[in-house]
Amino acid sequence: MLRLAPLPHLSFDLESQPAQSDVSVLEHGLFAYEEARLGDPEHGHFSVFVRDPVGRVRAGADCHAMWRRLFLKTLWVEEGLRRRGLGKRLMESVEQEGVSRRCRSVWLTALGDPACNFYLKLGYRVFGTHLDYVAGQSLYSLRKDFS
Repeated sequence: MLRLAPLPHLSFDLESQPAQSDVSVLEHGLFAYEEARLGDPEHGHFSVFVRDPVGRVRAGADCHAMWRRLFLKTLWVEEGLRRRGLGKRLMESVEQEGVSRRCRSVWLTALGDPACNFYLKLGYRVFGTHLDYVAGQSLYSLRKDFS
């Protein structure tokens, strides 16, 4: 059994609403560790927004690029604007930016069959499924490779 030496000068604090600056310490620490181990990840962050005439966000996508992979963190289209091709156009913009950043693929998760089917129609393929993730809905991991 592994026993850790006592660390009386350290405290463990569970925080329900952590400061973004503290979360950034974790992210930067992990990125620095991985960069030293694996090389420059060429990390980049970008978003694509659809705005109305007064500048209000009505849809958008938020992405991170690392190690020539693009990760789609969030894709959202306001309820009243769905089924008009905005999601597809957003994904086309995301993919174009990924290609311009020399990414090899896009990776994302989709909650439920309707979301999964949306990405399947765009050429994505499922590489993992977490059945009954929440309320009977499965969580799908999908990817699309760039040629």
